[in-house]
Amino acid sequence: MGERYWEVDAIRGIALVGMIVYHFLACMVMYHMIVEDPEFLTYYGTINIASASFVLIAGVALILRHARKKGRTTSEYYRSIVVKALFLFGIGMMITIVSWIGSTLFLHNGAFIKFGFMHMLGVSMLLCIPFLQLGKWNFIPGIIIVLLGIFVIPQFTEPGWLYPLGVHGADFMQYTQDYFPLFPWFGVLLIGIALGAVFYPNGIRAFRLPNPGALGRFFAHIGNGRITLAVYLVHIPIIFGILWIVSTITGIGYL
Repeated sequence: MGERYWEVDAIRGIALVGMIVYHFLACMVMYHMIVEDPEFLTYYGTINIASASFVLIAGVALILRHARKKGRTTSEYYRSIVVKALFLFGIGMMITIVSWIGSTLFLHNGAFIKFGFMHMLGVSMLLCIPFLQLGKWNFIPGIIIVLLGIFVIPQFTEPGWLYPLGVHGADFMQYTQDYFPLFPWFGVLLIGIALGAVFYPNGIRAFRLPNPGALGRFFAHIGNGRITLAVYLVHIPIIFGILWIVSTITGIGYL
Protein backbone atom coordinates (compact mmCIF):
# COMPACT_ATOMS: atom_id res chain seq x y z
CA MET A 1 0.00 0.00 0.00
CA GLY A 2 1.17 3.53 -0.79
CA GLU A 3 1.39 6.23 1.81
CA ARG A 4 -1.76 8.23 2.52
CA TYR A 5 -1.06 11.96 2.28
CA TRP A 6 -2.90 14.03 4.85
CA GLU A 7 -3.07 17.18 2.72
CA VAL A 8 -5.08 15.40 0.01
CA ASP A 9 -7.69 14.26 2.52
CA ALA A 10 -7.65 17.66 4.24
CA ILE A 11 -8.49 19.52 1.03
CA ARG A 12 -11.32 17.08 0.43
CA GLY A 13 -12.50 17.61 4.01
CA ILE A 14 -12.50 21.41 3.64
CA ALA A 15 -14.46 21.08 0.40
CA LEU A 16 -16.95 18.84 2.20
CA VAL A 17 -17.54 21.47 4.88
CA GLY A 18 -18.04 24.10 2.17
CA MET A 19 -20.57 21.89 0.43
CA ILE A 20 -22.48 21.29 3.68
CA VAL A 21 -22.68 25.05 4.31
CA TYR A 22 -23.94 25.62 0.76
CA HIS A 23 -26.61 22.93 1.00
CA PHE A 24 -27.71 24.23 4.40
CA LEU A 25 -28.28 27.68 2.91
CA ALA A 26 -29.95 26.18 -0.18
CA CYS A 27 -32.37 24.22 2.03
CA MET A 28 -33.15 27.37 4.00
CA VAL A 29 -34.03 29.08 0.72
CA MET A 30 -36.20 26.10 -0.18
CA TYR A 31 -38.03 26.50 3.15
CA HIS A 32 -38.39 30.27 2.52
CA MET A 33 -36.44 30.98 5.70
CA ILE A 34 -34.06 33.26 3.81
CA VAL A 35 -34.61 35.21 0.61
CA GLU A 36 -32.62 34.90 -2.60
CA ASP A 37 -31.77 38.52 -3.35
CA PRO A 38 -28.93 39.45 -5.77
CA GLU A 39 -26.43 40.11 -2.97
CA PHE A 40 -27.22 36.90 -1.11
CA LEU A 41 -27.01 34.83 -4.29
CA THR A 42 -23.23 35.23 -4.23
CA TYR A 43 -23.14 32.23 -1.88
CA TYR A 44 -24.01 30.03 -4.84
CA GLY A 45 -20.48 30.61 -6.12
CA THR A 46 -19.11 28.69 -3.15
CA ILE A 47 -20.50 25.42 -4.52
CA ASN A 48 -18.30 25.75 -7.61
CA ILE A 49 -15.19 26.20 -5.45
CA ALA A 50 -16.05 23.25 -3.22
CA SER A 51 -17.06 21.05 -6.17
CA ALA A 52 -13.93 21.94 -8.14
CA SER A 53 -11.82 20.98 -5.11
CA PHE A 54 -13.59 17.62 -4.89
CA VAL A 55 -13.10 16.88 -8.59
CA LEU A 56 -9.46 18.00 -8.64
CA ILE A 57 -8.71 15.78 -5.64
CA ALA A 58 -10.52 12.90 -7.36
CA GLY A 59 -8.08 13.31 -10.24
CA VAL A 60 -5.09 13.39 -7.90
CA ALA A 61 -6.47 10.30 -6.15
CA LEU A 62 -6.47 8.38 -9.45
CA ILE A 63 -2.70 8.89 -9.63
CA LEU A 64 -2.24 7.81 -6.02
CA ARG A 65 -4.57 4.86 -6.59
CA HIS A 66 -2.31 3.64 -9.38
CA ALA A 67 0.69 3.69 -7.05
CA ARG A 68 -1.25 1.70 -4.46
CA LYS A 69 -1.97 -0.99 -7.04
CA LYS A 70 1.70 -1.96 -7.34
CA GLY A 71 2.07 -5.65 -7.97
CA ARG A 72 -1.20 -5.78 -9.88
CA THR A 73 -1.70 -5.60 -13.62
CA THR A 74 -2.73 -2.45 -15.45
CA SER A 75 -6.00 -4.11 -16.42
CA GLU A 76 -6.77 -4.67 -12.73
CA TYR A 77 -6.12 -0.99 -12.06
CA TYR A 78 -8.49 0.06 -14.85
CA ARG A 79 -11.03 -2.50 -13.72
CA SER A 80 -10.99 -1.02 -10.23
CA ILE A 81 -11.67 2.43 -11.74
CA VAL A 82 -14.59 1.05 -13.75
CA VAL A 83 -16.07 -0.60 -10.65
CA LYS A 84 -15.79 2.61 -8.61
CA ALA A 85 -17.15 4.73 -11.47
CA LEU A 86 -20.19 2.49 -11.88
CA PHE A 87 -20.69 2.51 -8.11
CA LEU A 88 -20.70 6.34 -8.03
CA PHE A 89 -23.00 6.54 -11.06
CA GLY A 90 -25.33 4.05 -9.37
CA ILE A 91 -25.44 6.30 -6.31
CA GLY A 92 -26.25 9.18 -8.65
CA MET A 93 -29.21 7.26 -10.09
CA MET A 94 -30.46 6.50 -6.58
CA ILE A 95 -30.24 10.22 -5.79
CA THR A 96 -32.24 10.91 -8.97
CA ILE A 97 -35.01 8.56 -7.81
CA VAL A 98 -35.08 9.95 -4.26
CA SER A 99 -35.07 13.57 -5.46
CA TRP A 100 -37.91 12.79 -7.90
CA ILE A 101 -39.96 11.27 -5.08
CA GLY A 102 -39.20 14.26 -2.83
CA SER A 103 -40.09 16.71 -5.59
CA THR A 104 -43.35 14.89 -6.27
CA LEU A 105 -44.47 14.51 -2.65
CA PHE A 106 -43.17 17.71 -1.04
CA LEU A 107 -42.13 20.40 -3.50
CA HIS A 108 -44.65 19.72 -6.29
CA ASN A 109 -42.49 21.56 -8.80
CA GLY A 110 -41.16 18.73 -10.98
CA ALA A 111 -37.55 19.73 -10.22
CA PHE A 112 -35.30 16.79 -9.47
CA ILE A 113 -31.65 15.83 -9.98
CA LYS A 114 -31.17 14.65 -13.56
CA PHE A 115 -27.38 14.75 -13.89
CA GLY A 116 -25.80 15.74 -10.60
CA PHE A 117 -22.39 15.54 -8.99
CA MET A 118 -22.31 11.75 -8.60
CA HIS A 119 -23.51 11.15 -12.17
CA MET A 120 -20.80 13.47 -13.48
CA LEU A 121 -18.04 11.98 -11.35
CA GLY A 122 -18.93 8.40 -12.27
CA VAL A 123 -19.08 9.08 -16.02
CA SER A 124 -15.95 11.25 -15.90
CA MET A 125 -13.97 8.48 -14.20
CA LEU A 126 -14.95 6.11 -17.00
CA LEU A 127 -14.06 8.64 -19.69
CA CYS A 128 -10.69 9.45 -18.12
CA ILE A 129 -9.28 5.92 -18.49
CA PRO A 130 -7.72 6.48 -21.95
CA PHE A 131 -6.33 9.82 -20.73
CA LEU A 132 -4.48 8.45 -17.71
CA GLN A 133 -1.35 7.62 -19.71
CA LEU A 134 -1.02 11.29 -20.68
CA GLY A 135 -0.03 12.17 -17.13
CA LYS A 136 0.78 15.88 -16.76
CA TRP A 137 -0.20 16.52 -20.38
CA ASN A 138 -3.83 16.17 -19.30
CA PHE A 139 -3.61 19.90 -18.61
CA ILE A 140 -4.14 20.50 -22.33
CA PRO A 141 -7.39 18.54 -22.96
CA GLY A 142 -8.55 19.49 -19.47
CA ILE A 143 -8.29 23.22 -20.09
CA ILE A 144 -9.83 22.86 -23.56
CA ILE A 145 -12.85 21.01 -22.15
CA VAL A 146 -13.27 23.58 -19.36
CA LEU A 147 -13.15 26.47 -21.85
CA LEU A 148 -15.62 24.72 -24.16
CA GLY A 149 -17.93 24.12 -21.21
CA ILE A 150 -17.82 27.75 -20.14
CA PHE A 151 -17.88 29.60 -23.45
CA VAL A 152 -19.08 27.31 -26.27
CA ILE A 153 -21.45 24.57 -25.08
CA PRO A 154 -23.85 27.00 -23.31
CA GLN A 155 -24.57 28.59 -26.70
CA PHE A 156 -26.38 25.40 -27.79
CA THR A 157 -29.92 24.65 -26.60
CA GLU A 158 -30.76 21.64 -28.77
CA PRO A 159 -31.01 18.69 -28.74
CA GLY A 160 -32.19 18.77 -25.13
CA TRP A 161 -31.29 15.14 -24.47
CA LEU A 162 -27.62 16.18 -24.53
CA TYR A 163 -28.01 17.86 -21.13
CA PRO A 164 -25.31 15.60 -19.60
CA LEU A 165 -22.86 17.44 -21.87
CA GLY A 166 -24.22 20.88 -20.92
CA VAL A 167 -26.66 21.39 -23.80
CA HIS A 168 -30.06 22.53 -22.53
CA GLY A 169 -32.83 25.06 -23.01
CA ALA A 170 -33.32 28.29 -21.08
CA ASP A 171 -35.87 26.78 -18.68
CA PHE A 172 -33.91 23.58 -17.94
CA MET A 173 -32.46 24.85 -14.66
CA GLN A 174 -35.96 25.42 -13.28
CA TYR A 175 -36.58 21.68 -13.42
CA THR A 176 -33.35 20.24 -12.14
CA GLN A 177 -31.09 20.47 -9.11
CA ASP A 178 -27.39 19.81 -8.46
CA TYR A 179 -26.52 20.03 -12.18
CA PHE A 180 -22.92 19.15 -13.17
CA PRO A 181 -22.51 18.70 -16.96
CA LEU A 182 -19.46 16.93 -18.36
CA PHE A 183 -18.43 20.19 -20.01
CA PRO A 184 -16.64 21.70 -18.09
CA TRP A 185 -16.44 19.24 -15.17
CA PHE A 186 -14.76 16.35 -17.00
CA GLY A 187 -12.04 18.84 -17.88
CA VAL A 188 -11.60 19.65 -14.19
CA LEU A 189 -11.02 15.95 -13.46
CA LEU A 190 -8.35 15.79 -16.20
CA ILE A 191 -6.63 18.84 -14.68
CA GLY A 192 -6.69 17.01 -11.33
CA ILE A 193 -4.98 14.01 -12.95
CA ALA A 194 -2.34 16.34 -14.38
CA LEU A 195 -1.79 17.92 -10.95
CA GLY A 196 -1.44 14.46 -9.44
CA ALA A 197 1.17 13.51 -12.03
CA VAL A 198 3.14 16.71 -11.31
CA PHE A 199 2.98 16.79 -7.52
CA TYR A 200 2.76 13.03 -6.82
CA PRO A 201 4.78 11.32 -9.58
CA ASN A 202 4.49 7.55 -9.23
CA GLY A 203 2.31 8.20 -6.20
CA ILE A 204 5.13 9.82 -4.21
CA ARG A 205 4.86 13.37 -2.84
CA ALA A 206 7.35 15.57 -4.69
CA PHE A 207 7.44 18.27 -2.03
CA ARG A 208 7.77 18.55 1.74
CA LEU A 209 5.07 19.43 4.24
CA PRO A 210 5.16 19.64 8.03
CA ASN A 211 3.07 17.24 10.06
CA PRO A 212 -0.54 18.40 10.33
CA GLY A 213 -1.82 20.24 13.38
CA ALA A 214 -5.10 19.45 15.11
CA LEU A 215 -7.14 21.30 12.49
CA GLY A 216 -5.30 19.58 9.65
CA ARG A 217 -5.90 16.18 11.25
CA PHE A 218 -9.60 16.98 11.69
CA PHE A 219 -10.12 17.91 8.03
CA ALA A 220 -7.98 14.97 6.92
CA HIS A 221 -10.15 12.63 9.00
CA ILE A 222 -13.47 13.82 7.58
CA GLY A 223 -11.86 13.97 4.14
CA ASN A 224 -11.11 10.25 4.14
CA GLY A 225 -12.89 8.89 1.08
CA ARG A 226 -15.32 6.55 2.83
CA ILE A 227 -16.26 9.09 5.50
CA THR A 228 -16.70 11.82 2.88
CA LEU A 229 -19.03 9.66 0.79
CA ALA A 230 -21.14 8.74 3.82
CA VAL A 231 -21.44 12.37 4.92
CA TYR A 232 -22.24 13.47 1.36
CA LEU A 233 -25.11 10.99 1.15
CA VAL A 234 -26.73 11.76 4.50
CA HIS A 235 -26.15 15.46 5.09
CA ILE A 236 -28.91 16.80 2.82
CA PRO A 237 -31.68 14.53 4.26
CA ILE A 238 -30.49 15.44 7.78
CA ILE A 239 -30.50 19.19 7.04
CA PHE A 240 -33.87 18.91 5.31
CA GLY A 241 -35.30 16.97 8.26
CA ILE A 242 -33.96 19.43 10.86
CA LEU A 243 -35.43 22.39 9.00
CA TRP A 244 -38.74 20.55 8.66
CA ILE A 245 -38.84 19.99 12.43
CA VAL A 246 -37.92 23.64 13.12
CA SER A 247 -40.56 24.84 10.65
CA THR A 248 -43.22 22.57 12.12
CA ILE A 249 -42.51 23.60 15.73
CA THR A 250 -41.94 27.33 15.23
CA GLY A 251 -44.06 28.05 12.17
CA ILE A 252 -41.04 29.75 10.57
CA GLY A 253 -40.70 28.84 6.93
CA TYR A 254 -42.73 26.66 4.60
CA LEU A 255 -42.31 24.48 1.53
